[in-house]
Amino acid sequence: MPKKEVKKKLGGRNFALTIILGVFVAIMVVTLFNLLVTYIYEDPQYDDFCHGMGTGEYGPYPIKYGIDTGQCISNCTFSRTLQEETDNCTYQNGIPFYEYNDDGCAIALKECNLCNQNFEKAFKKYNENTFFVYAAIGFILIVLGLFINTLLIQIIMLPAGAFLVIEAAVKNFDNKLYVIIVFSLLIIAAVYLALKKLR
Repeated sequence: MPKKEVKKKLGGRNFALTIILGVFVAIMVVTLFNLLVTYIYEDPQYDDFCHGMGTGEYGPYPIKYGIDTGQCISNCTFSRTLQEETDNCTYQNGIPFYEYNDDGCAIALKECNLCNQNFEKAFKKYNENTFFVYAAIGFILIVLGLFINTLLIQIIMLPAGAFLVIEAAVKNFDNKLYVIIVFSLLIIAAVYLALKKLR
């Protein structure tokens, strides 16, 4: 076999191995950054806001406006006011807790616990903050991938950066306008840098 043909085969093989290795390392880089962000900046935990909800600590939920005491609760009278208060609480994403009479019938709304709402607000804020972190890290990786000439580094940095930027958008998809503006700026900056580099 001629030397040129052997070199060509080895060159093609090395190129394929470089791509495979680059993709594999890119996945590990994305995973590493995810682990680092969640380790340094922990996400809000439901139990921190709604401790004991659903465990009976705050009292049982009503069954047709009554507690299941083992006795028939069909004698509980329907209260339109209580139903409206319950619906209003549920609409606010709250958890209704009731006052009961001796027969186990719910007679009033004791509390509308808004811990769900507070948890969702905290989680939304967390997603907004992590959006900036992932978008910034992703953009830096893309820029490094554009300006470092080593093929392996480019194969690692460019997809890892792109994936982190996409992950940033997915994490904060509730705030679409916000994501669209930041994403547009990132795309314009990345295309500008790429064109500058390719000149």
